[in-house]
Amino acid sequence: HTSNPMKMCNRIWMLPYFIAPAVTSMRLNGMPTERSIKTISTSYVLIGTTDPGNVGAAARAIKTMDFGDLRLVSPADPRVFGRKRCVDMASGATDVLDGAGIFDSLEEALAADVDGGMADGDGRMIVCGTGMPVDMRNARGARTYREPREYFEALLSDGDAPGAEKVRDGNVRIALLFGNERRGMSPEDFGRCDVVLGVPTNPKFGSLNLASAVQLIAYDWKMAVRASAYGVEAS
Repeated sequence: HTSNPMKMCNRIWMLPYFIAPAVTSMRLNGMPTERSIKTISTSYVLIGTTDPGNVGAAARAIKTMDFGDLRLVSPADPRVFGRKRCVDMASGATDVLDGAGIFDSLEEALAADVDGGMADGDGRMIVCGTGMPVDMRNARGARTYREPREYFEALLSDGDAPGAEKVRDGNVRIALLFGNERRGMSPEDFGRCDVVLGVPTNPKFGSLNLASAVQLIAYDWKMAVRASAYGVEAS
């Protein structure tokens, strides 16, 4: 199956979180270092999605990067996971769809626990929003955006990136948030984030398809984990 989400999905603005069945932790960085190994559970959270195809393509995107925790907040179609377009665009990532969850609010999605892991109430979560640094009118946003790879590398180093102290102190969860395809994330949702990520795209045509945004963020996260000076396991 070789479906092309770039042709079929709506444009987005962008970022997220997770709910999946037991997701097997994977070692991404090879040999352990002298530091204790950190475990980071990763959630991909899609907020207010309207196209079932985007949900399926996002599930495919995170599975190709060895992740599997997907959560939806108030999707337009509450039966989205069973829609043919969603299943077709997942292109075999049906286990991600089967384990995904739907929540009425972002707070509920962040607070939900999975398989005995950490929930937001533990204070061990880093919430990352996503957005367009430059919109389609070539106007710069008022928020401060961090390039994903740069932020992730700082997060996993001894730097002062938002959330880095949580990584140094022990095991954490990271939630990657992605907004509605047309409107992006709301000001209220942005207010819940520790940091906002923005992919440096063409300032005159910067709109990314939702699944493309998820794929880029997931790839940058995986590469940062692999290169980390910490011994890190991410799932």
